[in-house]
Amino acid sequence: MKRVLLSVCLLAAGQVYAADAPLPPAQRWLDSVSDELAPFWLHQDAYGSPLGNFPTFRCNDGSAYQTSQSCDELANAPQWMAAHLNENYTRMQARHTFVYGVIFHLTGDPQALKLAKAGVDYLRSHLLEEPGSVISVTEQGKSQFSAAQRTTQDLAYAQLGMAFYYYLTGDQAVLADLIKVKNYIFEQYWDEQNQRLRWVNAPSSNGQGNEIELVAQLDQINAYMLLISPLLPEPEKSRWNADLSALLNTLMQQFLRPDNFRFWGTKHGEDYQQDSARHNDFGHTAKAWWMSWLAAEYLGDNTLAQNSIKGLKATLNAAFIEDGEGGWRRLPNGAPAIWWEYAELDQAAASLALIEPETSRYLSRTYPQWFQRFVASDGGTYPVAYQGLKIHLWKSDYHALEHALVAYISSAQLNGETARLFFAMPEQQAQLRQPYFYRAQTIKAKTVGHWQNLAISQVSYQGIGIKH
Repeated sequence: MKRVLLSVCLLAAGQVYAADAPLPPAQRWLDSVSDELAPFWLHQDAYGSPLGNFPTFRCNDGSAYQTSQSCDELANAPQWMAAHLNENYTRMQARHTFVYGVIFHLTGDPQALKLAKAGVDYLRSHLLEEPGSVISVTEQGKSQFSAAQRTTQDLAYAQLGMAFYYYLTGDQAVLADLIKVKNYIFEQYWDEQNQRLRWVNAPSSNGQGNEIELVAQLDQINAYMLLISPLLPEPEKSRWNADLSALLNTLMQQFLRPDNFRFWGTKHGEDYQQDSARHNDFGHTAKAWWMSWLAAEYLGDNTLAQNSIKGLKATLNAAFIEDGEGGWRRLPNGAPAIWWEYAELDQAAASLALIEPETSRYLSRTYPQWFQRFVASDGGTYPVAYQGLKIHLWKSDYHALEHALVAYISSAQLNGETARLFFAMPEQQAQLRQPYFYRAQTIKAKTVGHWQNLAISQVSYQGIGIKH
């Protein structure tokens, strides 16, 4: 893509840079969802049997995985994945539910809403256990781990689809289950002595036991708490806010590196301090700063908000590849970021651009690379440039759809356009919904249709920012 020099701006630290071509119009992201991402997810083999039991594995053409007649990409799956091809992962079922929720949110497609509801209904009726735990892995319909062996990250992501569906619909029965699972996590996994969430409560056959994991804390915020906490009634809202604050303290006091603006991905084992160690990448650090900033703004913690902005700026500067076509890197002087890391870095940069528009200098070069490297011509996304499995036990388009949603909302604001989102609720209720993690000064809702017993409302947003 030819770069067009528009202006020269100054960073807060005094660095001079050349601003690149303007950002794509917000419509580009709607087109991407409708024409590039949704076709892979609206393939009939994605729907599951029964409906809502979304498969963890499919072939790259969208078709179902069958052991007797497998596609080449799954027949040649890497060793770490091959042993799991007959399993279904709840975290992926919930991520797929989120995908359908965002497709509806951006396009108003009732088929996507139907699938999002089916995913929520299946999880609630088949995977959610009465105390509040959620089955994490099944094979031929049977749970593979005891409740004590399920990780806090898997439990967090089991909430993802339900959380987004509640945001879209205000369904009170779904909210009750969200609260049930959240209470279970904090009652059963919170380590009062060490002030953090445990990874598991009992060792499992795959070797998981006493790990100290960043994502055990961070993904509670990312998957459901930051979105749902502002929507809760009292006294539940105050309880969630207190737990959200405790998680932020854990991140800053136990996982933030003392010598720079990066986070440890883990705090166990002898080699966790090496750059190559688990989750020590820029993607996890960017997500941690992004979540801590937005959560701090919501909680009114101005000191943490300012520190998070400072850390986020340092992370983006370190992760950005200035040479050649640009883009994001995984580690200092390392290889280019993979799909989810790229999405997290873009989302953080897009959010920062809402308060410091010069940050869009990154996006004017990374957005074209996103489309060129990761978006597949036949639907869905690849994990690395132009290749890889589109869907597996850790890969879905959760990150791609969240990336599109954040890019759409922020690009509309930065380009002086109106953002329009769809909700499955009456316009009086939709009028109170803010756009995802952001806040708008002007909100206008109107009823545009119905699906089953739900009103469909389109909400228009202007003056979008971060402050609560």
